[in-house]
Amino acid sequence: MIQYKNLEKHIYFLIFIFPISILTGVAFLNINSALIALSFIFFIFKFDRKDLINDKAYYPFFLLLLIFFLSSIFSKYNLKSFENSITFALQLLIFISLIFFLNKDKIFKFNLSKLVSYIIIVICVDLWFQSILGKNILGFEQQQAGRLTSFFKDEQIPGGILFKLSPFFIYYVFKETNKYVRKLRYLLIFFLYFSILITGERLASILSTIALFIIPILNFKKINLKTMIIYFFIFFTVFLLIYFQNDSIIRERIFYTFDQFNNNVYFKFFDNAFIIFKDNFLIGTGLQTYRYECALISENCSTHPHNFVFELLSDTGIFGTLVFYFSLFFFCLNKLKNISSSFDKSIIITFTILVFFPFLPSGSFFNSFGMFIIWFTLGFIYSFKNDL
Repeated sequence: MIQYKNLEKHIYFLIFIFPISILTGVAFLNINSALIALSFIFFIFKFDRKDLINDKAYYPFFLLLLIFFLSSIFSKYNLKSFENSITFALQLLIFISLIFFLNKDKIFKFNLSKLVSYIIIVICVDLWFQSILGKNILGFEQQQAGRLTSFFKDEQIPGGILFKLSPFFIYYVFKETNKYVRKLRYLLIFFLYFSILITGERLASILSTIALFIIPILNFKKINLKTMIIYFFIFFTVFLLIYFQNDSIIRERIFYTFDQFNNNVYFKFFDNAFIIFKDNFLIGTGLQTYRYECALISENCSTHPHNFVFELLSDTGIFGTLVFYFSLFFFCLNKLKNISSSFDKSIIITFTILVFFPFLPSGSFFNSFGMFIIWFTLGFIYSFKNDL
């Protein structure tokens, strides 16, 4: 018979290797994610722990899941849509399981943040190797226009991954008792930030810049003014040095963004999504079905609209979109009521808003690789309880 402690250890192990699975590719990450979710379901029913999901803060998410399944039932592409509904259910279970298990064991939470931080540092160092030498340590070359990929070969995603995992890094450098880490914590955060910038990924760069300014502002009273001035002087000095260097990827991406703005293809994707939404107002056309519906009305299409709001509108209708953002707001509000630490609050507020920021181009809401990482990180930050 499976013992309570043994199953707990099994789930903790799966959680601990999740960050490693990010480096191994989509297949292993999806398998590991499914194992965490299914093990958590087994844990709930085997040991009668239904109280773990019987929390009013989770109810809007369960309603959202129901809407997703209804959208799939009435979709012309129901098999594809059902597949994504199940994936979202797994992501929700990962989110809930992390909140429970990391709340229960703060030593494990710290060790998890430490592991993720080491992985982040390795990726960052590798990005600088690839930026300077043209190849990373495994021999993977830069992509077009100097875009960096690190260990992800030809996938231009390391900047987004670093941003999504950055709460682990922030938690670690502020919890670590080692005197060198404590003294260098701000420099380490700047190292992470500039490593994201040199990837040339615009969304990750914009969101990390917003986070870099919002978090200190929300903690203004706790930060020594002299320290803040020194480190922001370092920040602007390094930024300008990188910006004005020859073949600066940062400068190239900024000018490219402004050049692209007047005839931006994303606006066409948004417009197509809105047309699909108007014809399928209540529950959309089904999860991740934009690619099929868009092809029926336009030649300017992609696999998704490149914006979370427009994707939710076209795929899940007005109900799915409103319930999703209400779920986030309701859950965040419930969490903040039980926390007195302003630093914890600033991390939770900042990253909850930014990972689902509605006013910028984004990845797909139903991309399993990226979204498993997002829900894993959200589970981590929502396990905070006056930790920092």
